[in-house]
Order: sequence, then structure tokens, then C-alpha cells
Amino acid sequence: MFGFGEKHQEQQTAICPCCQTPMQNMGAHGLRMGGLTGLGGAALGMIAGQMADDGEEAFEKKLKVQVFVCPQCSEISFKYHGGL
Repeated sequence: MFGFGEKHQEQQTAICPCCQTPMQNMGAHGLRMGGLTGLGGAALGMIAGQMADDGEEAFEKKLKVQVFVCPQCSEISFKYHGGL
């Protein structure tokens, strides 16, 4: 996922900081930050096509996180697993 290499990790648990309910583990997910945005990024994408998409990866930052969701109050929690 997002070039991190898949490692099987032990099942983690979390307690909601708002209502103290056990949170549901939604698994590991990748978060992408950065890249080419705004009008300049859109114009480059239209002009250069796939080459712009490939070059955009050089400017983006990627995080691997474990996602937890509270079934009671819908609070979301992330546990950092690497990246950047």
C-alpha cells in the first residue's frame, strides 16, 4: 500500500478518548499529503497528462496509519506506522 511494504502487525486496540468506548479497528490505510494542487497542478495535468501524475509523486508525502472508529460517538483515531 503506497510503497510501504506490507507487514502484518499484531491487532491493536484503542479506547475512545471522548466516551471511553472500545474503538473498532478499521485496519491500516495510507494517507497522501502534498503533491501538485491548485490551478497550476490542474493545468500541468491537462498539458502533460500521465507524466504530470508520475512527477507529482516526487512532491507528495505518504503516511501509513492504523484507523480506529468509535461506534458510539464516531470519533476517529489514527496510530502512526511509518512514512514521510
